[in-house]
Amino acid sequence: MAYTVTDLMVQQAPQIGPLINQKMMARPTPWITLGRKETWADEMSSKQKTMQFDRAMLSETGLAADLVEEVDWADVATDVGLNDSEANHLTGTGDGLPPADTVTFTETLRDYRLQHKAVWGPPMNTNNLRDKFMRVKQMGACVEALADQGRELQINRGRSEYTRVADKLVVLDSGFNLNNSFYGNVAFPIPTGTDSSILTNEFTDMIYEYLNHQGGGAGSLGEAGGSSSYSLITSPRSSRRLVTADPERREDFRYSSQNEYLLKSMGQKISYNGFVHTCDEKTNRWEQSSSGQFSIATALAGAVGVVTYSSAPYIPYKGSTIRINSIDYVVSKRLTQSGTTTFAGTLNVKRADGTAPAITSVALAACAAWYVVPQFYVATTGLTGDGTTKLKRVPNPNWLTATWEDTYIYHQGVCTTFVPKAITSVGQATFDPVNYAGTYRWTNYEHKDDNPDGSIGQFRGVWSNGTRPDSPEFGVVIRHLAVAFPDGRIIDGSSLG
Repeated sequence: MAYTVTDLMVQQAPQIGPLINQKMMARPTPWITLGRKETWADEMSSKQKTMQFDRAMLSETGLAADLVEEVDWADVATDVGLNDSEANHLTGTGDGLPPADTVTFTETLRDYRLQHKAVWGPPMNTNNLRDKFMRVKQMGACVEALADQGRELQINRGRSEYTRVADKLVVLDSGFNLNNSFYGNVAFPIPTGTDSSILTNEFTDMIYEYLNHQGGGAGSLGEAGGSSSYSLITSPRSSRRLVTADPERREDFRYSSQNEYLLKSMGQKISYNGFVHTCDEKTNRWEQSSSGQFSIATALAGAVGVVTYSSAPYIPYKGSTIRINSIDYVVSKRLTQSGTTTFAGTLNVKRADGTAPAITSVALAACAAWYVVPQFYVATTGLTGDGTTKLKRVPNPNWLTATWEDTYIYHQGVCTTFVPKAITSVGQATFDPVNYAGTYRWTNYEHKDDNPDGSIGQFRGVWSNGTRPDSPEFGVVIRHLAVAFPDGRIIDGSSLG
């Protein structure tokens, strides 16, 4: 391989002070700390199946398979003869035997597989580091930036896998439905109702009853007052609104021993109304369009297709969902872009259910979409010393004002993450240990022409894990209107006089 070495570090300059500040992204969230983690078993296939025993069914002996009906209880008949017709009628076998049900067992098989991903740092040459200013501190900042990016990667992986495995993906509008199963489908349903809603306590009450009805209390986060408590991962704004914004509840809090709830800052963990609010400060946010802006031009072999996209107010970043002819496609790669406020070009897409897309062409009006609003975007900040474009990753202000956001009812029984162990030897063969949890290590590979002295190296982190679906029916992900971004002003200013 040919190494392209970038001069990453700043050289000594009189005007630079000794303090090095560093921009970081999101700090760790519940997506790292809450999930169950185990070790992937060696010497087994990278694709495995998990079996879930369903609830036992009782049915009357002799009934057809689709007629599940329990037999009635019968009086014990001890004063009739063996051949008495009443006894034969009740049991079919004679005196003294009770009527009997038959227990039927069913099970559900689900696939899960091991997946992996690696991240390279940029190549560095030790000879270029000789004259660098505060090189130890600069190198430390590089390592911290890599670790921060690794945490971000794990957080996004946790969110996306929980969404994929969760059985209920709900859009909170007048057409919402908790009965449909979306297990294994990463696309949210397109809104079908005529109105939409922010997250409310009345709706979480419905979810609470649903989870108890499904049997989720046995593996809930804990108990309070003899009732189950479930984890609700939501934005600080939605959490604050659930607890304090209802005027009647505000008065209840104000004149009770719980009045400190009104004074808590946004983002603090709160137990309220059967849910423990655990705030995700970087939750996924979305815009939605029901008008048509897409058409499928061609479809490639396999599970990836190419979609033509034209003039829409939002940019379909990776993870956005497009519905075409009642089929959901997920943007797997954005290819070309023209402009910053509108977009025209082509996208790589894949079927949300994992099957291959059909080659088809549809009218633009037949399509609808969810557009993911990224937390960060790459901005151009000028030119570098050698004339190349200088780029910087900066927070996206549109994320703060996005219309929709996701809230997660997190149940630890939904899925388990499995991480493989490092293989250091097999028989007489030995290997370097690899940490599959994303720990970065310095590597340099000697190459006769490009790196003969081994003086060029890179940091590299490797992640590998598989998500086993355990009880997907306990997982609920709610897409709802985000609480309006606060204005922060008193409109007429009268109270300021």
